[in-house]
Amino acid sequence: MNDGRLLRAIKRIVLGYCGDELISLYGIGSYWSHEMIPSSDVDLVGVMKPSFDFRREAQINIALNRKIRSAHKIDFGTMSYDEFFGGATQGSLMRYVELPIFLSFLKQARRIYGKRIDFSKLPIKQASSEMELRYHIKVFDDCKANFRERDRISSDFSFRDFLKVIFYIANLELLLRGGLTPRAGYTEIDKAFRADKEHIVIIR
Repeated sequence: MNDGRLLRAIKRIVLGYCGDELISLYGIGSYWSHEMIPSSDVDLVGVMKPSFDFRREAQINIALNRKIRSAHKIDFGTMSYDEFFGGATQGSLMRYVELPIFLSFLKQARRIYGKRIDFSKLPIKQASSEMELRYHIKVFDDCKANFRERDRISSDFSFRDFLKVIFYIANLELLLRGGLTPRAGYTEIDKAFRADKEHIVIIR
């Protein structure tokens, strides 16, 4: 399924369940930067009105994956618009990452439908580069601990997550150490370190 057909199918199903309770729909991750691999997901973020029944998130995920013929799993996560203003966590997304960190991802996401959110006017601000670095190093350490417990490294989700966090840390390195502009995708990050044959990003 090409991008256009996939987008139309996604919007049709999500809007069928959410209607005017959907404020904005974003695509986030490797599918939207055209760097996905066979095991990648199509990641979606729904920013919802507080009145939305967030228990329906699971139903929407089931419908997306049953009704759309895609080679990749579709993963739809939600958050309430009120969460930007200190409101209670209602959807699934903020259970896994702090909002200032998540804003760093959301600001680079592709808006698929709905209102364009002006992130600069929100009371909650994007995490600083130093905060992002601490967060990704913690994820890196958690992945290492997971590998030690199982005494193996395999091509499962944890290992893919481990590789991603290496690229996230390298991207922050461009900003914090070199004063260079962070890159939008894995391929661009890889190219930025080509001259450094010892860098972990380009070791083959």
